[in-house]
Amino acid sequence: MFLATMVNRFGDMVGFFLSVYLTKALGYDDVRAGVTVSIAFAASMLGSLASGRIADAVGRKRALLIFQVSAAAFDIATGFLHAASWAPWLIIAGNLFRGGARPLIGALLTDLAPAGRRKEVFGLQYWSINVGVALGPLAAGFLFDHALAWLFFGDAISTLIAVCLIATGVHPPAVVRGESELERKDERGALRAFVARPILLAFGFISLLSSITYSQTGFGLPLTLTRALGDAGPRFSGYMMSLNAISVIILSIPIARALRSLSPLACFSLAGIFYIVGFGAYAFPLGRLGFALATFVWTLGEIIAATNMGVFLARHTPENWRGSFQSFMGVFYAGGSSLGPLIAGPIMMNSGPHGLWLATISVVAVWAALGLVVDRWDRRIGLRDQAPTPRVPGS
Repeated sequence: MFLATMVNRFGDMVGFFLSVYLTKALGYDDVRAGVTVSIAFAASMLGSLASGRIADAVGRKRALLIFQVSAAAFDIATGFLHAASWAPWLIIAGNLFRGGARPLIGALLTDLAPAGRRKEVFGLQYWSINVGVALGPLAAGFLFDHALAWLFFGDAISTLIAVCLIATGVHPPAVVRGESELERKDERGALRAFVARPILLAFGFISLLSSITYSQTGFGLPLTLTRALGDAGPRFSGYMMSLNAISVIILSIPIARALRSLSPLACFSLAGIFYIVGFGAYAFPLGRLGFALATFVWTLGEIIAATNMGVFLARHTPENWRGSFQSFMGVFYAGGSSLGPLIAGPIMMNSGPHGLWLATISVVAVWAALGLVVDRWDRRIGLRDQAPTPRVPGS
């Protein structure tokens, strides 16, 4: 899984440059590009909603392979037809399957993770993502300028390599077991079981707000850099994403160790502080060094948040609905990713980067505060889960 994720994310090039591709290659204005990117993320959300139930029915590994192969097929088609006016619809169709694949990775990892080692497992997977991302945007920036079709072909090739690695090297256990009463098998339907856990609905809302703000790293940031640096903006966007990934590779393990005593949601709220400082800096005129420092600061927040979200969700998921619960939560996250560009496009057009990033940090402040509220709720649930079961008189 580590190798498959690393290779796949190395080739995950289209997402980084989608907004720039739409504006520079196809001539879209900021609003039209925002709407198109939002539709692409909405397709991811639909794919995520469908994939979990399929995975719980046919197996998490099998479903993951089906969705990844389908996404690669649409990437290949887009590579041949990238100059066509309707090429974005191929990207949207590919995102349907790409979005369906992403939640299944978390479900499969939960099946594979040794008891009590989930934080390390999710941290290692997050680390592998960024090993790929550290190099992928550099290649993507070059391909965007010199061989645009290979932006899509490269994505397809990396996905198919990942498929081969998972098909031959990943063997989930035949029987999965939860680690606590919260993970005990739930015989109700997946949706009823999810709704019966209101803390997950609250966490989903926080995830949606978080995703709205984080989506600006793929939409608002490239446009901000293009406005500030002109034609050098797209390539410098690749440099910033590589800086982000390299920082993760170097710092994720030390940060995880430093914060291991904090609960997942307390860490999530702490991450908000770094997002506010980093994103807030983008609201003001910056040179290349300033952009790099701001990117480094919000990356610290990303590290803290990303290594804890999966652990929280796994702890509250019944063992028989892991795929479905990952998909439901993926809907919240994809929904935020879809809303983010849709909201940001008009703000960017009317108020420029200054207005966009001030609005972004305002939303960050909201979800960081809500994270502390839900953390207290989670602690109370944890105390009940750990309490011994009362004995029945005469038993």
